Amino acid sequence: MIKRVLNGIWDIRWVIIALFIMISFIASTIQDFVNKDYDSGFNNLMIVLLLIQVILLLWFRADAEKLINIQDEIIDLQDEVIKQNEKLIAE
Repeated sequence: MIKRVLNGIWDIRWVIIALFIMISFIASTIQDFVNKDYDSGFNNLMIVLLLIQVILLLWFRADAEKLINIQDEIIDLQDEVIKQNEKLIAE
């Protein structure tokens, strides 16, 4: 059980690291806006938005790859059914 949880955490380690980085930049952005250092605040905000975009793109790419794999499996199964039908027709 614990090993499965640790493997799950290890699989998403880069997402966890990116989230910690985003939290750090968000805290820095808030601190910069409070201190009225708007240039640094907007720079940090742009970095956070860029990290969010990268994470979303990676997530959607992973979903697309899963769909492509499922589609390939469906095509393989259809090929098997066609071969079985050809054998039955030939008999």
